Amino acid sequence: MADRKNFEVEVQFRLGAKRAMVKVRDISPFGARVSGVFLVHEGDRFFLKLPSIEPIEATVAWVSDFEFSCKFARPINPVIFEAVTR
Repeated sequence: MADRKNFEVEVQFRLGAKRAMVKVRDISPFGARVSGVFLVHEGDRFFLKLPSIEPIEATVAWVSDFEFSCKFARPINPVIFEAVTR
């Protein structure tokens, strides 16, 4: 597993018909830590829209208060990851 980079950015979150803006706190090619206003549960599948790339499918790994961690369904390509997090 790769170390996560600090990455403070607001992104669109979509879980079924629910949409919200959430804040990505840190990120790796494999997942991210997110804070937001919605109640999510471990195992929920959703999409995040990061800057300049297609929405990424992810699964909630853990939840603590208004923060959660997720694992991406497919890792972000390392070249794309570097461009997005620059």
